[in-house]
Amino acid sequence: MIALRNVNYQIKSTEILKDITLTIGKGEMAAIIGPNGAGKSTLLRIILGMIKGFTGEIRIENIPQREWLRRNSFGYLPQHEVFDRNFPASAQEIVLMGAARSRGVFRCFTKKDAMHACEQLERVGMLHACHKQIGDLSGGELQRVFLARALLSGTEYLFLDEPEASIDKSGISLFFNILNDLHKEGKTILTVSHDVANTMKTCTMLICLNKTLHCHTQPELVTADIIKRTYGEVMRIIERK
Repeated sequence: MIALRNVNYQIKSTEILKDITLTIGKGEMAAIIGPNGAGKSTLLRIILGMIKGFTGEIRIENIPQREWLRRNSFGYLPQHEVFDRNFPASAQEIVLMGAARSRGVFRCFTKKDAMHACEQLERVGMLHACHKQIGDLSGGELQRVFLARALLSGTEYLFLDEPEASIDKSGISLFFNILNDLHKEGKTILTVSHDVANTMKTCTMLICLNKTLHCHTQPELVTADIIKRTYGEVMRIIERK
């Protein structure tokens, strides 16, 4: 369980987040939606411990956030992964980086680590690309490789910041289906997304955010009025067939 109480964050005199109180239960698949500049990625990074200087309280599994993070970690897929596509690394080698925290930066990976990397690639449908160079992968394939890397840590929590941003339209549904399968395995998933249609179909909780919370509830309880208040305008959701 991840619980936030009265979380506020501002940069100088600019208010970024105001009075955020919510609970994400264990095993939820939650999505933060809202317009650009709403503070979605900021909220995600605050929970991850990447942003300090906020006020309020965050507890994870009923343990204060900083204390929990000293002994545990989240799986994290950032919005934009900075890397050189010409770097001579295979998909398997990228996934193995997810074991660096437990193995230590300067320790060699074992055959068992390599086997586990292949297992995670298989979970995201990328085992066939195990030995492919990262420069030969599409945007959607890379996102699945990065997801496998996050899974290798063994964490029960996955945080994703607009994972669909680097994927073409044909691959977005596939990616959300993979997330749905991981959720069924018991993972707690929190994603920032602009894809309202897919999040409405696959998530168990929608967090409607625009600097402050407009609601956090089951998708079927999110009304057109809540969407209008969140985005500041009427938003039509068109489901692709």
